[in-house]
Amino acid sequence: MPQSHPNSRAATAARSHIIELLQDDHWRLKRAYREFQRLDAERNGDLCESIVRRTLHELRVHAALEEELIYPVMRPIVGDPERVDQAEVEHETIHLLITQLEAAHAVDEKFSARFVVLCEYVLHHIKEEEGELFPQLKRAKLDWESLCAEFTERREALLTADANESLTGLNDLAPVDETGLLMTGQYPARYPPHEAGSITSRKI
Repeated sequence: MPQSHPNSRAATAARSHIIELLQDDHWRLKRAYREFQRLDAERNGDLCESIVRRTLHELRVHAALEEELIYPVMRPIVGDPERVDQAEVEHETIHLLITQLEAAHAVDEKFSARFVVLCEYVLHHIKEEEGELFPQLKRAKLDWESLCAEFTERREALLTADANESLTGLNDLAPVDETGLLMTGQYPARYPPHEAGSITSRKI
């Protein structure tokens, strides 16, 4: 990707927007996992399944964005290009677990175990990504404005397509009220109103 005024205010804003969206996805995965761990799959099957469906949907979109747009621009700028290869291979395992869970239900054997393994695996992936790859990405001299425009457009397309093609669709997700609370009185795997804002202000 060509370099174009990487230090301009617009480029800085575009870079921050991309990184924050990626980290927001990571944050939602962590929150969904914590929420899932507080539930019992047998007693709260519908809610567990809703959390899993939403998380799988978001993971698919997130992974596609990284594979199509982020990893290709990272490969030539990171100190160890093989680290990008490793991240892509990790995505292959993530996709396998996603596929298995999409075909399963909360009452199925190993449903909870598969989701726990998926989350733990993704958490390890996130730690390496945010600790090793993202810092190098932030320092890269790229055409951030063009990348941000492409990233945003592709993200919207993936969110729409993935929702429409989902086995359950968004209508099967747990119902929420206007404040973002689940009808059960618990927050879904997304920002509650008081935690919205800059990613740097949130504590994991």
